[in-house]
Amino acid sequence: MKKNYLLGLLFCITGLNAQTVIYNQPTTTTNGIVANSLMNNNFVAAADDFTLTSQQQITKINIQGFQNAGTLETTVATGAMLYIYADNAGNPAGSPNNSTVTPIAAINVAKGAPGYLLTKTGTSNYTFSIDLTAALSSPVILQANTVYWVVFAAKTNLTAYTATTRFNWFAGQINGSSAKLIDPSNAFGAGATTWTNLSTLPGTPALDGLAFSIEGQSSTLGTVEVYNSVKTVTIAPNPTSDYLSIKTKLKLNNVSVFDISGRKIDVNIDGDKVDVRNLRAGNYIINIETEGKNYTEKFIKK
Repeated sequence: MKKNYLLGLLFCITGLNAQTVIYNQPTTTTNGIVANSLMNNNFVAAADDFTLTSQQQITKINIQGFQNAGTLETTVATGAMLYIYADNAGNPAGSPNNSTVTPIAAINVAKGAPGYLLTKTGTSNYTFSIDLTAALSSPVILQANTVYWVVFAAKTNLTAYTATTRFNWFAGQINGSSAKLIDPSNAFGAGATTWTNLSTLPGTPALDGLAFSIEGQSSTLGTVEVYNSVKTVTIAPNPTSDYLSIKTKLKLNNVSVFDISGRKIDVNIDGDKVDVRNLRAGNYIINIETEGKNYTEKFIKK
């Protein structure tokens, strides 16, 4: 007999009102969908898409949901897994169980580790706040007017998706494509082993959206900040076909390269030289961290 992914809850919902919220899909109903990872690492994850109106560095993502038992923060939760993917024809371009597609950001954080915060906001309501700046070594820069997907599952010490103890992601405001669910082990017997529209699983149209908010700060990626009047930091040649040289008198703390969607790209860095020979031709972004300041710029790989 098929089990139900869907749960309803009749408690007051406390929303977030952070000063730095750049995207928000508030809770609209008391329904929710399972988003839970078990002790054996099997998981059921949910996902929803979002689009930003300006280029931003993502600093925090807040996921709102519930656990009927009200014991999530004390005896059940062991961490969280959160991913950001590009869009692929109305679906996340990848999934946590598919290593062939590199996510834009991947966070697998344990309870108590930097970047993890679980707050009880009601009798059985919770907010997972994942701080990307604390959990990741490189900034996550997302572009304007581009569709992205946030994928989430609470990590727990459960051995089964028990209705009273599992975490459920609240339904939220509907924007863009239908929210999705993936159940790689087919634990619920619904055949949702690839991304599946949430509303088709329990037959609840309200689940076309999920409740979450994103915090961030304006990013200067793509500006000419590197080429400022005093030329504190410069890159050359641009365009380049093989190496990109960084010219500065400042100490280089970290150098990262991203594609135009914001996904970090692996490149070899030797001091002030960045090897881009293996990159495909196109536009890229370099982020240069020095003593007390970051510099960013677009460059072209020929």
